[in-house]
Amino acid sequence: MRVKNSQKSREDILKAAEIEFSEKGIYGARINEIAQKAKINIRMIYEYYGSKEDLYKAVLVEIYSRLGRMETLLLSEKKPSIDIIKDIIKLYFYYLEDNPTYVNLLLWENLNKGRYIQETDLSGTRNDSFSRLREIIDTGKAEGTIKADVDTEQMITSLLMYPFSYFSNKYTLSRLFGKSPDDRGNIERSIKNLTEMILTYITDHK
Repeated sequence: MRVKNSQKSREDILKAAEIEFSEKGIYGARINEIAQKAKINIRMIYEYYGSKEDLYKAVLVEIYSRLGRMETLLLSEKKPSIDIIKDIIKLYFYYLEDNPTYVNLLLWENLNKGRYIQETDLSGTRNDSFSRLREIIDTGKAEGTIKADVDTEQMITSLLMYPFSYFSNKYTLSRLFGKSPDDRGNIERSIKNLTEMILTYITDHK
């Protein structure tokens, strides 16, 4: 029972910390507020995670791992390379739509010039999914469905960047274009447009 309670407490702390850090960044977040949100004694936070900085790093690992698990599940499906690429674009948009804390945390971390993520071991979070995605792209090249001269690393970067920029800039884009980026219709149109752009780039389709 103690092990279960300990695990539950750790999960509650991580959930509360994810919200607090995403709203205020590591420098604005307060451990006492995280403790209040998690309904746990402050002492237990330090016992489980050591320091505010270590708790913040644990949150970074959690948000990357959460997406990594979804990527791995999708990329393990037996489908043609082009279909997997279409699916991964949808996954990124839907994940970011459902996980605004992920977007906020990465924005904060970039403002801090990646200080803490450079000190965080993320090797077990998304390495496998990135390796699998590279294999899928290379398979497409070998089969002729993806152009042989496509830059694999640049393609993966584009798949990551475009959905993220849609949500990280949604408030300014909303003001400039008078449309709500959170509207499901706009999200679906963006998925369609990005998919067409990517497929035009990686295939011989005109």
